[in-house]
Amino acid sequence: MQIVNGYMKKQISHKQLKAVYYIRESTEEQDKGFSPENQERVIREYAKREGLNIVDQYKDLISGTSTKKRSDFLRMMDDAQKKKFGVILVYHTSRFARNVSDARKNKENLREKLDIDVISVTQPFGDWRKPSAFLNEGINELFDAYYSKQLSFWVKDALQEKRRQGKPVGNPPFGYYKKRLGFDATKDRPIYEDEWRVHKEEVKIVKSIFNLYSTGQKSFADIAFEINRLGIKTKNGNPFGYGSIKDILKNKTYIGLIYSPRRGYPELKGAHKPIVSKVVFDKVQEKIEERRNTNGRPVAQHRFYLLQGLLYCNKCRKHFDKNKTDNPNTKMLPKMYCERSGRKIGEVLNYGCKIRREYKDCKQPSVSCDIIDKQVLDFMEGLKLPDDIIEKVLKNLEVSLKEYLGSSDLQKEVNQLEGRRKRLNTMYEMGELDDDKYRRDVGEIQRKIKQFEKQGITAKNKDKLVKDRLRQTEKFLKNFGKFWRINSTPEDQREWILMVIKRIWVNGKKVVAIEPHDEFKDLFLTQQKVLGQPPLATPE
Repeated sequence: MQIVNGYMKKQISHKQLKAVYYIRESTEEQDKGFSPENQERVIREYAKREGLNIVDQYKDLISGTSTKKRSDFLRMMDDAQKKKFGVILVYHTSRFARNVSDARKNKENLREKLDIDVISVTQPFGDWRKPSAFLNEGINELFDAYYSKQLSFWVKDALQEKRRQGKPVGNPPFGYYKKRLGFDATKDRPIYEDEWRVHKEEVKIVKSIFNLYSTGQKSFADIAFEINRLGIKTKNGNPFGYGSIKDILKNKTYIGLIYSPRRGYPELKGAHKPIVSKVVFDKVQEKIEERRNTNGRPVAQHRFYLLQGLLYCNKCRKHFDKNKTDNPNTKMLPKMYCERSGRKIGEVLNYGCKIRREYKDCKQPSVSCDIIDKQVLDFMEGLKLPDDIIEKVLKNLEVSLKEYLGSSDLQKEVNQLEGRRKRLNTMYEMGELDDDKYRRDVGEIQRKIKQFEKQGITAKNKDKLVKDRLRQTEKFLKNFGKFWRINSTPEDQREWILMVIKRIWVNGKKVVAIEPHDEFKDLFLTQQKVLGQPPLATPE
C-alpha cells in the first residue's frame, strides 16, 4: 500500500510513476505567489516525496482563461493521447484551468478515458472517484472561475476609470514614449512613468506619413517603402508595412484623444500632447475613404480559397525563421495572401506575396489560384493510407454510427413527433383545427420524421445502414486518390489538406515544395509526379 495525494492506492504501475508537471503564470499574478519558480519547486518536492518520476514539463506564461490559447497545454494534451505519462502535477487547480467547463471536460477525458490523473499538489482532495473529492475539487474550480471573472471585471473597471481621467492606456504608439524610472528586481521588469512624452525623432516620421498620404499621391504601401528606405523601424523593430502605416493614419491618439480601435469605447480628450492637427487628420480620413471606394483592396472573406494560410513565397525565404513560425505575433513570415482581380464578371482569384505587397521587396508575381490549387490537388492524390489506419477509422466509425442510430434521445424525439401527429389528427377530427393549420402543422412534422428515416433512426434496417456507410467509407479510404476529388466538396478537400499539409512553397507559377505534417510524410507515393524534388522539407 502507498499513499498518493492523500489517498491509498494498492499498486502504482510503471506508467503511473511517470509524471509531468504543468505550470501557468499570467501577467496579473506575478506577485500572487504563482511564480514559475515557486510552482516548480513545490511540485518537484511533492514528486520526490511521493516517488513520482518527472519525465517532462509544460509551461505557459500567458494571460487568459481559455485552454485553447495555451500552446504548451495543448502539447501536453496531445502527449497524453499518446500515453507518454500517467500523472499530471499542477501547483493549484487554477493553474490547470479557470474555466469550469474546460477543467471538467479535460479532467474527465484524462482520468476516465486515458487513465491519467491530475493532481493539485497544494490541495489534497483525495481519490477523484469518491463523491467527497469530486465535490471538493468542483468547489475549488468554481471559485477559480469566479476569481478569474472578478479579476477581469476589476481590470476593465480600472482601465475605464483611467480613460475617464484622460490618462492613456497601454503602450504608447510610434511617436510617443514613456520615460524609464528604474528596475523592479522583485518582478524582474523595468519601471516606467505613466505620462506619454513626444519622441523628438519619431514625431517627424508620423507627421511625414500624414502629410504624404494627405496629398492623395501615395498609398499605404508607397509610404511604407519610402520609410523603409530610410532604415527606420517600428516600435517592435520590424520594417514598416501596409498594416502599420494604416494603423498610424487611423489612430486618433495623434490628435490628443484616448482612442481604442475596439467598438464601445468612448473617445475622450487625453492628457497627452497631440502631434497631428485635426485638420490634417480629417483630410487623411477623407482620402482613405476615397481610395477605399475607388481602388481599395476588395474584401475577400466571403470568397473560397482552397489553400488560404498555407502558402509561402519561395523568393522570400530569407524572412523565414523556423523558430517563429508558430508565433501568431510574428509578422515577417513570407506568407502569401488571397486576393481577387477584375470585377464581378470575369473575376479572377489570385495568391500574392505579402512581403511584396507590404514592403515592395519581392519579385514574386500574383498567380492564379487555379494554377497553384491544381498542383496541390494532384499531390494529394498520392496519399496512401495504411490498412491498419483504415481499419481503426472504420472501427471508430462503426461505434459512432451505432451509438448515434441507437440514441435514446433521438428515438424519444421521433416518438414525440409521432405523438404530436396523433394529437393533431384528433383535434382536426373534433373540429378544433381548420384545414390550413392542420395541413401546415402535420406537413412540418412529416418532414422532420422523413429526415430521421433517411438517417435510419426509425428504419428497421439500421444494421444494413451501418454496413453501407462503412463499405462506402472503406472504398473511399482505400482508393483515396481516385475518389477524393469527385466525392468531396471543395470545403471537404480543404479540411483534408489542412490536416495533411503544413506549408506549401511557391516560386513563380510552380509549387516547388510541399511540407506535410510529420505524421503524414511517409504516406505519399507520388511526390515526384508533381514536383522536381521530394517535397518533404523546407526549401534551403
